[in-house]
Amino acid sequence: MNLSICIKKSAIIACLIISCHFSNLNAQGAQAQLPREKNTTEDTNTSNIRPQKTDQTSEKIIENFLEVSGGESSYANLRSVKATGTVVEAGRSKTFELIETQKGQRRLTYSWKHLGRNYKTIHAFDGVHIWQKELLPKEKHPEQLEGLSAKHFAGQRWLIQPVVIPLKASFTFKYQGKSKVSGRPAYLIAGFGKNNERSWFYFDQETFLLTRWGGKTTLAGIEEYIDYRATEFAKVEGVLLPKKVDILAEDSPFGTITFETVTANLEVDSTIFYMPQNKIPTLRQVNRSNSMN
Repeated sequence: MNLSICIKKSAIIACLIISCHFSNLNAQGAQAQLPREKNTTEDTNTSNIRPQKTDQTSEKIIENFLEVSGGESSYANLRSVKATGTVVEAGRSKTFELIETQKGQRRLTYSWKHLGRNYKTIHAFDGVHIWQKELLPKEKHPEQLEGLSAKHFAGQRWLIQPVVIPLKASFTFKYQGKSKVSGRPAYLIAGFGKNNERSWFYFDQETFLLTRWGGKTTLAGIEEYIDYRATEFAKVEGVLLPKKVDILAEDSPFGTITFETVTANLEVDSTIFYMPQNKIPTLRQVNRSNSMN
């Protein structure tokens, strides 16, 4: 494979019209399943082994991605993002507020209404621990999360990807070969995180934009592949970020993420990512016989 760090003019032009272009692709083929090629990250034993260092092909693909998405310096200056929007999963619509940092921290607040009741939950990752807390309809104690779905939440970011320092320092990337996203040729790279958790990244062969990424999780107790397929893009602080994302479960349509607002580099209090102490009073059962004495 012969990849040049310099981007072709056609790729730069395509980058300028990419939002409209991928929106049309989505309209034409959103319902089509996307079968994975053989010998991809999840199909070979050798792909499960973390390489000692990132290979040159992966480095060049990432360099090209950074170039077309705004430049490495612009991406490196993207220290944090705060986004609001709507996510629809399995037919249920929720509004969300998302905060992601370049250090890998995430905080996602969901709000929705069901059968006349308001619901609100917080999911967060402080860089080490993953936790959740229910606020509505009744505030509950925060609880630490573990397992595959928790790791998926921590590792699968919607906006800031692990392609620059400091987050990139925890990753090793391995080129897997060629694949397709919505019928378009793509380069496929596997990423191995700090705890050897594995993700995959698809970069469009013409534009080098990241158009699909994902990892394993559990749905209803069953281990599944969940992917995120970007169909529209918008510039934020000089960096092209996804504006609309399809959620795929085992290559089948599962939901959609629509970003309504995305703001970069707001001051973020790091304490919002840490699990709060229990402040809800716990009622203790009184021994009736003792209380009567």
